[in-house]
Order: sequence, then structure tokens, then C-alpha cells
Amino acid sequence: MGRHHTSETTSPSPADQLASELQSLKSGSGLTYARLSERTHYAKSSWERWVNGKQFPPRDAVQSIASVCGGDAERLLELWRLADSRRITFVPLGAPAPATTAPVAGPADGGPLGEADSACRHRREAALLRRVALVSLALGAGGVLAAAGRRPFRREA
Repeated sequence: MGRHHTSETTSPSPADQLASELQSLKSGSGLTYARLSERTHYAKSSWERWVNGKQFPPRDAVQSIASVCGGDAERLLELWRLADSRRITFVPLGAPAPATTAPVAGPADGGPLGEADSACRHRREAALLRRVALVSLALGAGGVLAAAGRRPFRREA
């Protein structure tokens, strides 16, 4: 996720907004990462990464910090959904696609994007990025061979 430095003309990303909200909630509660860890089932190192925007938190963690620190869970979860819908999830080649749940109301019904639609879009984006990486690798290898004065797949007589 990582925090991005924004200029005055751009607004923070939803992921950065979520991290900021988590930081405010934690600070307002007066809890340390260790105390937060004791009151939830997540490690203090995980809380540090999520609250500081170094890593995107799981949905359940956002719900947990809202519950423990007295935050508005509904508002935080809506911000989490927005941030999650804009993330790109990389799935290793050959790995099965992550399990998804069916949306309550999809775009065809006039409702918001469901988690299944979001996950499907993430898989398509990840597949596209893998293809771009492979083509780039092939073009780079061909360029190296050309620079070395060799023709790839040349038959020797």
C-alpha cells in the first residue's frame, strides 16, 4: 500500500485515507500496539504496518480496531471497500484464483461493485500485468542478444 506524498492538487488515495483514519483511531484510544494486539488476534507488528500505511489491512482487522477503539465501523469498512476496490492483487502463476463471495447488488442491479466483481477485476489486472512482464522480458532478452551480435534461434550448419 505505501504512503504516497501528494501535492496540493491531488487528494490522498483511499488506502492512505484509511491508514490515516486507523492512525487517528489508535492515537485517540491511547492504546499501544502491544495493547491493541492483546485486545485483538493480530500481532503488534501487523498493527504497526497497517496503521502506518505500509501494508493494506484485512477487513476483519479494520472491524476489530473500530470495535476496540470505539470507532465508526460502518464508515471505516466503507473506506476499506473503496480502497480495496482500487488495489491490484498479484496472484502467482499457476496459483488458484482467490475465493470470492457473490455480491448482494452488482452494477447491473444499479448497486455498488460487489466483492466478487472486485476480485474478478483484480485477477484480470494481475493476469494482464503478468503478460506485460513476460513480453518485456522476451523483448529485453532479444535486445541483449542483438547487442551481442547474435541472432536468437540461429541454426548452425
